[in-house]
Amino acid sequence: MAVAGGGGKSGAFRWMLGLGCLSASALGLEMALTNVFGVLLQYHYVSLVVSLAVFGIGAGSYAARRQSESAGRAAASSTAAAAGVADESGASNAASGRSAGLAALELGLFIALLSLFLAQFPYVDQLAVYALLGAMPFVLFGWCMGLALASGVRTRSLYAADLLGAGLGVAAAYGLIQLWGGLQAMFALSIPAFAAAVLLLAPSLSPSVAGPKRRGWLRFAPLLPLVAVVVGLASGAGWWNIDYAGMRGAAPDKTIVSALRQPGATLERTEWDAFARADVVSGSDPARKTVFIDGGAGSYMYKFDGDLASVAGLAKDIEFLPFAAGPADKTAIVGAGGGRDILYALLAGAKNVTAVELSDGIVRAMREDAAYNGGLLDRSGVKAVVGDGRTVLERSGERYDLIALDLVYSQVGGVNGHALTENYAFTQEAFRAYLERLNEGGRLIVISHQGIEGVRAFYTGLGALMDVTGAKPATAVKHAALLMASDQSAGPGLTLTVIQRTPLASSQLDTLRAGANALALQTLFLPETNEQFLQPLIEGKQSFDAFVRDSDFSVYPTSDDKPFFYKLTPGMPGSLKTWLGVIAGLTALFAVWVWWREVAPPKQASGLHRVRTGPGGKALLVSLLVGVGYMCLQAAFIQKAMKYAGSPAAATAVVLLAMLIGGSFGSRLAGRRRLSETAGAGGAALLIALLAAAEALWGGGLYGLALGARLAVLGIAAAALGLLMGVPLPLRMEAAERGQRGSSPLLFAVNGIAGVWGSWLGAALALAAGLRWALGAAIVCYALVVALSALRPGSGSAADAKSTGSA
Repeated sequence: MAVAGGGGKSGAFRWMLGLGCLSASALGLEMALTNVFGVLLQYHYVSLVVSLAVFGIGAGSYAARRQSESAGRAAASSTAAAAGVADESGASNAASGRSAGLAALELGLFIALLSLFLAQFPYVDQLAVYALLGAMPFVLFGWCMGLALASGVRTRSLYAADLLGAGLGVAAAYGLIQLWGGLQAMFALSIPAFAAAVLLLAPSLSPSVAGPKRRGWLRFAPLLPLVAVVVGLASGAGWWNIDYAGMRGAAPDKTIVSALRQPGATLERTEWDAFARADVVSGSDPARKTVFIDGGAGSYMYKFDGDLASVAGLAKDIEFLPFAAGPADKTAIVGAGGGRDILYALLAGAKNVTAVELSDGIVRAMREDAAYNGGLLDRSGVKAVVGDGRTVLERSGERYDLIALDLVYSQVGGVNGHALTENYAFTQEAFRAYLERLNEGGRLIVISHQGIEGVRAFYTGLGALMDVTGAKPATAVKHAALLMASDQSAGPGLTLTVIQRTPLASSQLDTLRAGANALALQTLFLPETNEQFLQPLIEGKQSFDAFVRDSDFSVYPTSDDKPFFYKLTPGMPGSLKTWLGVIAGLTALFAVWVWWREVAPPKQASGLHRVRTGPGGKALLVSLLVGVGYMCLQAAFIQKAMKYAGSPAAATAVVLLAMLIGGSFGSRLAGRRRLSETAGAGGAALLIALLAAAEALWGGGLYGLALGARLAVLGIAAAALGLLMGVPLPLRMEAAERGQRGSSPLLFAVNGIAGVWGSWLGAALALAAGLRWALGAAIVCYALVVALSALRPGSGSAADAKSTGSA
């Protein structure tokens, strides 16, 4: 019988191929939504909204389990009678294939329309609306996944197809976002869903199954929107232009909104890539434009004709003062933005400037506007490098007179939306690397938005200096200065940190004092004259660690293990609390739903009704632990990979792609060659621990490798982990399915919802204690799976009574 899921190998293949296409759309959509929501929302709410959307996968899968039991039986009897089919199971699968095909068609339509809706109606103050809109596609995907798992096709094969499709979706999303930006990429990612609809509808609606009176035209319905999407992409229409000025309820840090509402303001150009969206806005001042990243973090691009005299007025800026306080012949800029710091360096006498910018979009925008900015990035003596500033400098064999980090803050979220991508630029390990790249009399300067950030940068630099030179605090402070702009200055709150390898000379101190007087700056610390701020350190009354932690704010130096520089207040962030409250509420509702459907009916049923047996408590617990452990690991792995990948987008894409492809192979190999549940979970726990130890001991050596080699190392490690972690869940689902058909969708739903909890737990542990604790949580989860596997099967569940170590 040629039906999806019911026609032997051909039907199974259609289910697998269709599910792979759906998974590509779903995972690609998740990446694109993260990119788009980064533009529309504050960075720390992005993961909240996306994770709530992914919660829909679990709900959809369980709903499909319940639906397939009732509707499937009704459809089976009516379809079998109409078509003369004796195989009731095949007819039931035909109904499931038709239902999944229609859901795939709806998924494709929803994704395409959602991309247009988000562009045309960016009501950014409605988080609930975004979560609901984002959840619908994943509910539909979960529905299809649940129907597939209940179709009778081998669970391991379906799970492998799901992971393989997801991996390809990650690769497609990365490429499409690089090519077109987030919104248009979303539109294009509807194509795999329409392809899945074609695969699932055509066989299930064939005359041999559905009878001659069925509406055969419906099998071709997905082709119409598929063609429309292709035409829409080819037309290049401006359907995805966001009207920033029309945004309602935009967060205060989306400063592009207020900028475009000013008279004469114009959005001149947009560059959108996998890292972020860059916009160039001109206003009433013809001397400068503003370059925004994801609608915030503005930096200035100045009109420049190549003659430094035309921008000599910048020497009066507060931010220029530390550039002028010493030699700057050879300068490195971390976070070049619109080029202002390059001009500062040139005005300070730099002959050689290395300008590092993480956003390729900003670099492209600068070069496209070369007629305005004087071709600054390609000026003689200026070298522009796209990449992470820390990585570039760590790999560089050069030494500099000055390394500058000026307001390095992109508002682009990293792992779980709480680790900004530039946090690794501000750890104590990073500052040590900067100091080691300085000439003997070279200095590091950090310009911060406000005093608390500035104090943290100052302490981090001071601690790094003591590590590099071995100096005691009383000696190290002679190398440092800290100034803050007063309320009467042109930039209230701006804080200037100077850390020099050698003690600050009298002439440098005179320059800083004179600048402070002229620019209305407070001298929080200057050697010899303003030392009260660090007096306990200088007198030896407190250790450095005790001194920097004696504050109501989190101003102690950050580390690579806990790199959250911009988390300045102790305790759990408000966004994490909101995230916790919402997922706890949704989980409680889901638990009540499951109890009502799984537990309550047998208690209320008469003796004439068959009492249902579930997949078993051990199977449910394994599914939960695997979901939590997988996401805890994924969150920490992506965050750590950012140090080496040179780009947060590349780190995310490589880790996700490798883990998913590896998981697909693991699912296919599960139960073979002694790759049992115990071997998979135990191997995963051991490999996580080994990789964490290897990274701590030899991770620095990765900087010596070329970028391609570093990405390969990350990919191999992620794929190996994925292969092992891809073993336990499909084995459990397959065993449960043998015990009672239709049990695997429930396990898949529990695993998906547990994954949302794993994302939250990984973020919470990383913020509170460090990334190693998130890795430790993953190890514990997989170790518990091993312990559960070693327990003797209970008698209360047919599924638990089955072996989970063999096919």
